[in-house]
Amino acid sequence: MNKSETIQTVARSAELSRDVVERLIEAFEACLKMHTDAGARVVLRGFGSFSRGLPSPKVGRNPRTGQSMTYLVYHKPKHLPSVSEFTLCREMAARVSIGEATAHRVLDALQAAIAATLRQGGVVSLKGFGRFDVGRRAARSGRNPRTGDVVLIPAAKVLRFKASKTANAGAKFSAGSALKAALL
Repeated sequence: MNKSETIQTVARSAELSRDVVERLIEAFEACLKMHTDAGARVVLRGFGSFSRGLPSPKVGRNPRTGQSMTYLVYHKPKHLPSVSEFTLCREMAARVSIGEATAHRVLDALQAAIAATLRQGGVVSLKGFGRFDVGRRAARSGRNPRTGDVVLIPAAKVLRFKASKTANAGAKFSAGSALKAALL
């Protein structure tokens, strides 16, 4: 589902005009980027949390030439100050000059649309922000740290978020309990 289809789905679900929903989703992206750029973690209850990864250089080899090269890897930081969903909705409503209740309805409808699409195995792509999709992790063996016994870890569906390189490089997403439950 691309951004246009997402806006249309959210507008139908929230019973609002497409224009209002589009402006609110753009305000959501802008507020989210503003907070993550400022070093805060944005927490959306049940859905997940967004934060900005800390860049650190890593040295590796170019697979084509075998030459040594340096590239950036973004690590998820710990213990960041958090911004709640209510604060985010208040800021979205102020940007668009609309009521907070409407902003909450749109944000809830957006989360529901993303979860429903991922549950069906689809991809949600928001241009300039990022892409949500579902990946598969193969079954593997691991060790019980307490006993040292070999344990079979079953195959699982995992949520993946790939941030847009143009405006949102380094963004990290941790799925919440409700979104993980939707994937099962």
